[in-house]
Amino acid sequence: MKTTIDLPDELMIEVKVLAARERRKLGELVTELVRTGIEHRQKQPLSDEAQRRAAEQWLEDWLKLADEVMKDAPPGPTAREILEEDRNRLERR
Repeated sequence: MKTTIDLPDELMIEVKVLAARERRKLGELVTELVRTGIEHRQKQPLSDEAQRRAAEQWLEDWLKLADEVMKDAPPGPTAREILEEDRNRLERR
């Protein structure tokens, strides 16, 4: 796939020099460098804050799905309401 990206001139010069030194096509080298960068980033563990945000987002999405599924349920407290009541009860202790 072809795409256009803006890179700082200094970085592009470094990449071109590296490609010439290794006698490689510029596109092949850029592909390898991007892939290596992605793999490196994926190996790094998420920060505690990022993990917390991801967990909160997962829970929020899950609760939205639960609300959607339960919209036609018979009357009475929902699991969400029961959980909130329990959480509030535990926090008061």
